Amino acid sequence: MSKAAKTWLRLSISALLLFILLYFFVDLEQAWQALADSRWEFFVLLLVWMNADRFLMSYKWRLLLTCRGYAVGHGEALKAYYLATFVGCFLPSTLGADAFRVGIFSGPKRPSEVVAASIFLERALGFLAAAIAAVVGLVLLAGLASGLPREFFYWAFAILAGGTLLVIASFSAAAGRLHQRLEGHLEQRGRLLSWASRFIKAYHEYRQHQGTLLWFLLLSVIEQAAPIVGNWLAARALNIELSLLEAAAVTPVVFLLARLPVSFSSFGVMEGLYVALFGLVGVAPTQAFLLGLITNLASLASALPAVPFYLAGGARAVSADREDAGSC
Repeated sequence: MSKAAKTWLRLSISALLLFILLYFFVDLEQAWQALADSRWEFFVLLLVWMNADRFLMSYKWRLLLTCRGYAVGHGEALKAYYLATFVGCFLPSTLGADAFRVGIFSGPKRPSEVVAASIFLERALGFLAAAIAAVVGLVLLAGLASGLPREFFYWAFAILAGGTLLVIASFSAAAGRLHQRLEGHLEQRGRLLSWASRFIKAYHEYRQHQGTLLWFLLLSVIEQAAPIVGNWLAARALNIELSLLEAAAVTPVVFLLARLPVSFSSFGVMEGLYVALFGLVGVAPTQAFLLGLITNLASLASALPAVPFYLAGGARAVSADREDAGSC
């Protein structure tokens, strides 16, 4: 299936899910009234909070590159992060946000396979942190909501255990031997397999930086508080009674499940999960839908600071920063 076809399919799924939610679960009159009575100062705080999280994200990614000896400035990494998010959210592209980040950040002094390995590891450890937060959230939710299906716990622990085993296996000696086997048949490989071999080697070399990886994972677990506080701020903006404890119980589970790439920017899926799971802590369907919708829209809005970067040259601006860093 082509990129355009996948995009249209996801848009269609989002539209269908949003229609179902609006028709069967949302009281439109109540929704409009809630928006009219909302407190916009909390929306501003929500956007500020989300952008602060972008700084932490770019800082963590920078750790994975600097520990390997590659010079990366704070501003350079942040600019690339914003641009990639902006392109992934708003602009038609044949590349995903991560692939775009590889493209604009790679160069003679930063091979593309090294940048790709850092992003792959960033995603893998981030997924583990999200699974850990979801398990903790379910434990909290079990104390707040009665009749929570045991299947939630089974699936959460299975995802956490499976993800942990996959990350550990990726640093095993067997993974290293895969790289060596590819290198042993260099003359028989094409460019793609040659790049894949270098990528595996670059990724596998992170096993020599266990301290950095543990620090990255700890920061990623701490970062799971960002959407929790974000939901609490959005609830305050919409005058929804939601405590931080209730947000901590539900939000990590929602965000873990919303990672499934079945809709456009999780629209429809996110709101549906909010209606289903925030209902367990007493949030009415209309309120839960608005909470999910506002969170989704705020996530898109938090990418808008990339607009000045994009207008100032986009990828070329990052390339200039890269050249300046290499000349230092």
